[in-house]
Amino acid sequence: MTVYLVQHGKALAKEADSDRPLSKEGVKETEAVASVLEKAGLAIPVIRHSGKTRAKQTARILADFLHMERIDAVSSLAPDDEVFPFADSITEDDPDVLIVGHLPYLRKLASKLIAGAEDTDRITFVNSGVLCLQGSPEGFRIQWYLTPALCPGDF
Repeated sequence: MTVYLVQHGKALAKEADSDRPLSKEGVKETEAVASVLEKAGLAIPVIRHSGKTRAKQTARILADFLHMERIDAVSSLAPDDEVFPFADSITEDDPDVLIVGHLPYLRKLASKLIAGAEDTDRITFVNSGVLCLQGSPEGFRIQWYLTPALCPGDF
């Protein structure tokens, strides 16, 4: 099973817009990352996101570039949600999944999947970056991490 973890793109400040949609820079960076993934031929059956505007927009950009139809909002992916329900539900037969979410949830989930404990802080997430983890319920390994800084484009 492969799990892709994506911190949503850069968003507007709460003071500018309480809904916190993606900023222009956040859209451009997410598009740059999505373009690299498209050129690499990445195929993922499902994208899940938190339902918050910035995560939904990031998921939609990725889905458009990857020619995906299935995007699901999942209520258990909020910034402070527990990671154990998702991490403990993984089985060998699960399809690959891309999760668009927030900190600290993604940081804790990555630590749980890689090191077995959510407080080991193994990854420094970057907005619009895609962390690829491959493994099984017994443990995951980092395959690659694509950040906007590695992508062509002017942000």
